[in-house]
Amino acid sequence: MKKNLLSYIFVLFLLDFSLTAQSQNQSIDKVVDLIDNVINWQNQQTEHIEKYTLTNWQFATYYIGMMKAFKTTGNKDYQDYLYQLGEDHSWETLPDMYHADKIAIGQIYLDLYQQKGEEDMVKNIKWVLDANLLRNKPQPDVRYKDNPYRHEWWTWCDALFMAPPTFAKMYQITGDEKYLDYAINHWLITTDYLWDKKVDLIYRDDRYFGKTTLSGKNIFWSRGNGWVFGGLVHMLEVIPKDYPKRQELVDQFQKMAHRLLDLQERSGDGLWRSNLLDPGVFAYLNRQDQFIQTDRKDIPENSGSSFFCYGFAWGINNGLLERDLFEKPMLMAWNALLKHVNREGRLGYVQPVGKDPKPYDANSWHEFGTGAFLLAASEYINFLKKPLIKTSLTYQKQSLIYQNQFSSPNDLMGWVMEGEAKAVVKDNALEMYSPQQKSHHVFWCPEELPANFLLEWEMQNLNPNAGLCIVFFAAKGTNGKDVMHPSLKKRSGIFSQYTKSDLNNYHISFYANNPKKPNRPFAHLRKNKGFVTVQYGERGIAANSTFLHKLQLVKKENHITMAIDGREIINWIDEAGKHGPVYEEGKFAFRQMQWSHFRYQNLKIWNIN
Repeated sequence: MKKNLLSYIFVLFLLDFSLTAQSQNQSIDKVVDLIDNVINWQNQQTEHIEKYTLTNWQFATYYIGMMKAFKTTGNKDYQDYLYQLGEDHSWETLPDMYHADKIAIGQIYLDLYQQKGEEDMVKNIKWVLDANLLRNKPQPDVRYKDNPYRHEWWTWCDALFMAPPTFAKMYQITGDEKYLDYAINHWLITTDYLWDKKVDLIYRDDRYFGKTTLSGKNIFWSRGNGWVFGGLVHMLEVIPKDYPKRQELVDQFQKMAHRLLDLQERSGDGLWRSNLLDPGVFAYLNRQDQFIQTDRKDIPENSGSSFFCYGFAWGINNGLLERDLFEKPMLMAWNALLKHVNREGRLGYVQPVGKDPKPYDANSWHEFGTGAFLLAASEYINFLKKPLIKTSLTYQKQSLIYQNQFSSPNDLMGWVMEGEAKAVVKDNALEMYSPQQKSHHVFWCPEELPANFLLEWEMQNLNPNAGLCIVFFAAKGTNGKDVMHPSLKKRSGIFSQYTKSDLNNYHISFYANNPKKPNRPFAHLRKNKGFVTVQYGERGIAANSTFLHKLQLVKKENHITMAIDGREIINWIDEAGKHGPVYEEGKFAFRQMQWSHFRYQNLKIWNIN
């Protein structure tokens, strides 16, 4: 490994990554150098060694990250370091062989055996795993409270990162399915007990059942869910695609990923908080199992965030997560993590050893946080090796089928307003707003758009303090009727009436400045009925912009793009059958949330082919 630290200038260069697709062109070598800088820094830290020992879970997680870095970069120094570690500890685990945390180090021994084939590497860990399989103990009891065997079964969610992948790797080496069956079956016993199906997150252990913050939110610990998300990756890497019960773990991975996606968007900076459902609140049990809660500045937690970024990247790379949905959030998480790696290579804002959302600060670090970051960085390199081939939409303008300069009240004839709002023509533009900000509202154009169209308009924000703008298009009733047909339910601007009722349509939200979630990082493309998010795009109109913007929406058969001032924010192909039939011709409308006040002008619609 390099002995000299990388220069400050280089780190600043790394921190300047942006969220957009130019990350595809980012030099893999720079990420490789970053990994080396992080490992060099971590290997110089000795303050935790005596307290935690080098083969316990705190360091084992770091070594798992280092092993991933070796597999990704090919840097033999990392392999040599891990080999020497095994030699120094005679390839043994800590004595408590039924404790999940103590056998995590076995993952390193098993990986090294696959690479070098030395029998001494796996003799001890095989004996330990066999003892787990053959032990004369009660049936699995995954209660944590009042359970004398709580450390001998996987009663806490962290255990799912530590133990099951160790058994799975032994299956890889031996081909003996008893190891994999044990890992999967006991994984499911634990998740059946600790998984909350309403929110698709997992409790740390049963002491948190029924405990809530002062605002009534259940407590789901970021790193605890990170352990499980990372553990799912390591299990799914090994389990054959046709193996019994694999799909149950795939379902868990995908459901948790979608939940994490929603929670990430709420944070606004790409990272997750220690308390996932109640950001900014630390809620934990003290040593006497008394419940303590403190309010604190809303800061990221980077061990959990690293695991989540890792899982997003791995899911994209392995086809289990839709790239259209997860690429931008993964890139945002990665770039946000980089901002917390200092010039020496230390990842900050890592909550120390714990079991719940406890306080920490920018200077908090730990080996397991570094390990989680190395997993994310290594998988990010794998992502960069698979560049996205973006499909451009080509078309030719045909006839102009509709235009509106909004120069007089007559230009609004035939348009239909739904919701308590006003649409007025003023200074050769349409102004749309809700008096006293009473109501969300939708304004339907009378022209039906064909299946293939180019729609252009200009708009300007007159209230940059708050708002949200959407365009609906290809809209028809679910019965195939025009959106104004009397057989359809009456609408009043409430969102669910357009997304989950009796309309089919696409919609793109391209400006968002909700007072509770300012400056949302992505434009969204959704398909309705059902409010199905199909793509997270680039950032739309900036939250506080008062400039006049030119917008362009193109739909050619099943291909949809949208651009703002020539900058593409959406590019999506509706693959037939994946999300139902492709929508063709239909009406379009502008929607605003109640706080919005925008000007619209120069509306034009063309046929295209």
